[in-house]
Amino acid sequence: MDSKNEALKFTIKLLTLRRRSVFEIDDRLQKKGYETDIIEQVLEDLHSYKYLDDEVFAESYINDRMNFRPCGRFLIKKELQERGIAENIISRKIEELISDEKEIAEARKLARKKLKTIGEKTEKQKALQKVRSHLQSKGFSFEIICQAVKNEIELS
Repeated sequence: MDSKNEALKFTIKLLTLRRRSVFEIDDRLQKKGYETDIIEQVLEDLHSYKYLDDEVFAESYINDRMNFRPCGRFLIKKELQERGIAENIISRKIEELISDEKEIAEARKLARKKLKTIGEKTEKQKALQKVRSHLQSKGFSFEIICQAVKNEIELS
């Protein structure tokens, strides 16, 4: 078996585990020691078979992230950048898939959950600061955090 077939077999095995970006596959093949021309051929083949598409990857990633481990736009953007997704794809997909209302709703859920873990003995200002910090670490913007915390504190 030649190097190209080995590389193709390796990448298909990777893709059966989960979707990956072009950057991730390229990186894995480089780390495995494949030559640049082989990597380019494999990437071209995978793209032509429609096994590799950064737009589809970004959409799938955002949907999975929001459904299973919700977070804010900033964190999703950072994670997609780390996976080599182009800025224009990231911006377009985030705009399409995450409305302000959806982001606020997720921030509220996380705020409620954090408030429960903090407990009632914590003074209100400290509890607020902990919730804000938690939401910030989850990639929510200042505006979203303010709206989520305001609404949750009014309810409690």
